Parts: sequence; C-alpha cells; structure tokens
Amino acid sequence: VGDIEFAAISSKGYIHHGFISGSSLATIERECAAISLEMMQSNQIHGLFWCMNHHAMIMALNGKQGRDPFAVYKNGSINNYHDALAYAETTGRRRLMRAIYSNRLVEAFFFGRYSEAMDMAEKYRNESEISMPIEHVLNSFLEGLTAFHLARSESCSRWMELGENSIHSFRSWAVHSAWNFDNKLFLLEAESYFCHGQYDKAEEKYQSAIESSRLHRFVHEEGLACELFGSFCKTRGKLSKHIELMARARDCYKKWEAYGLLEKDCFKNCDTSCDSIIPGLSIGNEKGDSPP
Repeated sequence: VGDIEFAAISSKGYIHHGFISGSSLATIERECAAISLEMMQSNQIHGLFWCMNHHAMIMALNGKQGRDPFAVYKNGSINNYHDALAYAETTGRRRLMRAIYSNRLVEAFFFGRYSEAMDMAEKYRNESEISMPIEHVLNSFLEGLTAFHLARSESCSRWMELGENSIHSFRSWAVHSAWNFDNKLFLLEAESYFCHGQYDKAEEKYQSAIESSRLHRFVHEEGLACELFGSFCKTRGKLSKHIELMARARDCYKKWEAYGLLEKDCFKNCDTSCDSIIPGLSIGNEKGDSPP
C-alpha cells in the first residue's frame, strides 16, 4: 500500500512540475487522464480528486471538448470542482482545498477573470502553510499580476501592496535561481511600472521578461509576457505594436497547445505571426541556453 501511495504522490508532482515548466498541454492532458484512471483502479481517492481537478484546468486551457475529467470517479458524488471542494471542506483535506484554489486561480487568470482569480488567490493564501510547495510560487506570481491589473482598474492601494509583496518575494527567490525566477520578476516589475506611470521603464521590463522567458524555454510565460506587453501598448496607443505582440503571444500559446486561450477576444484581430517586434526573437524550435 505504501508503494502505491508514494507512486500516486510522485505522479501528482510529475504532472504539476510539467505544467509549471511549460510542457505541452496536450501531453499533460493525456497523462492526467491516464493517471486518474490508475488512481481510481488503485483506490487512491484523494490523489484522484486532485488529479481530476488539475485535469479540468488543463482541459480548459487546452480547449479540449468531449471528455469529462470527473467521469472516471464512478460513484457519481464528485461531478465537478464544486463537489470536490465541498468534499475537501467537509473532510478537512486542506491540501486538496489549496490545490483546487490554485487550479481555479490559474484558469481564471489566464482567461482574464481577474476578480475570480483574486478570490481564489486569497482563499489559497488563507489556507497556506509555512512550507512553500511549488504551487505557491505560481500562485504568488499570478496573484501579483492580478493585483496590478486590479490596481489599474480600481485604484485601490491594497492591490498595489499585494503586487509589491509578490515582487519582494521574487527578488529574494531570483537570488537563488535566476533561471527560474528572473522572467517572472521582470514581468511583475513591468506591471508595477505600468501602474506607476513609468512607461519607459515598464517597456524595458516587458522586453526583458519576454527575452528571459525565451532563453529559459518557458514558452507559456513568454506568451503571457507578450500578451501583457501587448495590452500595455494598446493602452499607450501603439496599436501596430499591440497587434504584433498579440500575434506573438498567440504563437507561444499555440506552441504550448493552449488552444482554449486562442478564443479570447484579444486574439481575434491577430491574423499574422510576429517576428519583428523584438529583434532576434524567434519562437519556432529554437533552444535557449541550458540551465546552470
């Protein structure tokens, strides 16, 4: 039994690390489906609930239709993430609660549902422990970006404080691993400068975030940096640059196989790929440097 439980835990970690590092969503989706079935067959119910919720989030980003990730659980009591969350709350499974909040945060953020994303981020933070699982890094990143977006739309000092807290965290983490954290720090700083009206500094940081993401092969975060930079350019009235950046973001999301994101309104007018906005930057199959 112990070996089965350890294998289930390892499988969860493998899937989550693949997602955070920007592995193909189509590959992760297939692995989620296979591992969910194995967990059901070996009666690893708590791991199964985690995997089903993660699978649902991956399918939303991937735009895959026709498969119900919760159908693998045959007794019918868990049919969606609301049911899984109710189960976690009733049974006191706080790790499962945090995992569900984290998955919902990711999905809400990438689809531009910022109020929902912040709600999930705050619920996750209220349930978090002293230890720092890898999902905490992702959540801190997305919470900071969400906070800066809300700060621009609602002019609330609380959002700025949350965003700056995320910057402080990533500055300390980047000291230990520039490879993993620099691009995220640059993007948070760009959004902060945007909020403060320091547009030249913001543009420099957006460029740095895109370049760092490309060199470190985080294609999903390269796409995100291009999307946010494109939004910045649209606000500043630089419409041709906006269109080119959104086209580059779309190309990155295609490479990530996040086809669900391509249905967002911001990509509707991006009919051509972009290779000119950032000199020397190519998506294709180009490989960056190797991690130290």
